[in-house]
Amino acid sequence: MAINIEQYHTPVLLKEVVELLVTDPKGIYVDGTIGGGGHSSAILERLDEEGRILGFDKDIEAIEFCKEKFKGELEKGELSRIELFNECFSNACSITRHRGKWTGFLLDLGVSSRQLDESRRGFSYRAVGPLDLRFSPHGTTAEELVNAANEEDLAALLRKFGEEPYAKKIARAIVQQRKISPLKTTVDLAKVVENVVPRKFLKKSLSRVFQAIRIAINNELEVLEKALNNSLECLAIGGRIVVISYHSLEDRIVKNFLRNFSTKRSEEGTIIVPKIKVLTKKPIVPSEAEIKSNPRARSAKLRAGEKIAD
Repeated sequence: MAINIEQYHTPVLLKEVVELLVTDPKGIYVDGTIGGGGHSSAILERLDEEGRILGFDKDIEAIEFCKEKFKGELEKGELSRIELFNECFSNACSITRHRGKWTGFLLDLGVSSRQLDESRRGFSYRAVGPLDLRFSPHGTTAEELVNAANEEDLAALLRKFGEEPYAKKIARAIVQQRKISPLKTTVDLAKVVENVVPRKFLKKSLSRVFQAIRIAINNELEVLEKALNNSLECLAIGGRIVVISYHSLEDRIVKNFLRNFSTKRSEEGTIIVPKIKVLTKKPIVPSEAEIKSNPRARSAKLRAGEKIAD
């Protein structure tokens, strides 16, 4: 499968990720969202012959792309320092448990530039395409969701996953429109939103609506929580977890995870000792120079922690 490298986004906060994540050149590093392999390439440069990267992505096109990108390394067979898995990162711990404890776990959340720009995937309201929005070819599509869910559930979804102030009006408009004809394309959904939301708020509302539906059908927040909790079992003492998020819902989950496991607390009379040391008191954000060269990095927030106890 031929995919131009320019279709993949420039890796965000690359220097910061590598410096925080890579502590041992002989370690095992899991890139849970390998995408175009940008971060993994930089990590690989820091590893010696014993180091390993285990790269995960639900998107088969990302995996096929990385097979070409890392072809030379993969051809080394058992000596290859990278292994690829067309699996969700929430399954990384169970799949790789027998390979040994992880030295680092990286999650670069959100949608790649290729996914946004590829109209047939339906991730963006800016391009005409089918209402799909799935990271993999399995499960419910956005088209199926918006044409089947009732008004109350649609409104709740837009509020919960998009924090959309016009959620109720948009949900009502979707239900009214599908009585005339079902919504099948990104343009169909965008037009419904355009008819409801004042023009000065339209761009943000469109982004929030598509984000909310994408999060819902891919179960993104629950998957993130599961992966973070599971990672504690697979991380070695001293192993690090680095997460880049792009909206407040993701960032809140990461922040709460780090806070909960870095705080001494009592549960049912038992003292729970901290398992994590937070490495980022405040999230790291891209510099003005990085945002200028890569505008899609604008909303990125990086948080990191180090496992200090089992």
